[in-house]
Amino acid sequence: MFRLGIVGSDSSHADAFAEMVNRPDPRTGEMLFPDFRFVGIYGPDRARTEEVARLGDIPFVAEKPADLIGRIDAAMVVFRHGDLHLPHALPFIEAGIPVWVDKPIAIAPDDARALFAAAAKRGVPVVGGSSLKYIPDVLLAKREADGDSRIGKLVAASIDFPATLENEYGGLHFYGPHLVEMALAIFGYHPRSVLASEAGGAVAAILKYDGFQVTLDFIPGAQEYHIVLHGAKGTIVREIDLTDCYRYEFAHFAQLLRTGATDETPAKLFAPVEILNAVLESLATGRAVAIRGF
Repeated sequence: MFRLGIVGSDSSHADAFAEMVNRPDPRTGEMLFPDFRFVGIYGPDRARTEEVARLGDIPFVAEKPADLIGRIDAAMVVFRHGDLHLPHALPFIEAGIPVWVDKPIAIAPDDARALFAAAAKRGVPVVGGSSLKYIPDVLLAKREADGDSRIGKLVAASIDFPATLENEYGGLHFYGPHLVEMALAIFGYHPRSVLASEAGGAVAAILKYDGFQVTLDFIPGAQEYHIVLHGAKGTIVREIDLTDCYRYEFAHFAQLLRTGATDETPAKLFAPVEILNAVLESLATGRAVAIRGF
């Protein structure tokens, strides 16, 4: 049995992961991940943390994060604000405990680099980010964008998803990673540049790849989400279904813990951090910003 701990209780993700792992699937009555269990949780708001523990059948509520060390085999850091991820992940990394970090991995690129440097020094795996890079619609769009569809060679694309420039959780960094990580999963992790503009609170950012470009539409309050692929022979419009996104993401973390294998790398995890900062720089300067990579 893998013993897991949740670090941070303010996000709905804490509820989602705890209930999904610790309680039977309401559709089947079976445990989705019978070899995993959340056994402890820490959050600075005691009342909120106890609520998550109760809803997710988590037996131990820690007074401080360090109280989880020795009780868990892996940690999931799920604070809403990305600036909280590095300081709360580091104690577990330094203790040799694998860590999954929610989106955004970090807000500041230097925080992301420090996280990966600490993990490399200790030989501890660090994974995470947006759950949406694993959903079926994104995987299907990737196959279609790679040329396995009726539209032929890709010439342009767009994706839309809700995000706002102003909020208490880091602005565009709060929900923006979902959109950026879907784009990277579909079109590749090496765009050359980004050029962004804003109107009415909505942000449009053009990711320039070799041979095509992808428009990312960050739309406040959007209720429907789409991927549009334009090829030399036609166009595909795919609505994005978020159903079971947490299950797909946790399955990848579970695979890492069971086997030690993952397709995530520091370079892939760093890319959305750099790109979102480049979007904000482009908004401020009105110029395209080069993407240099990890």
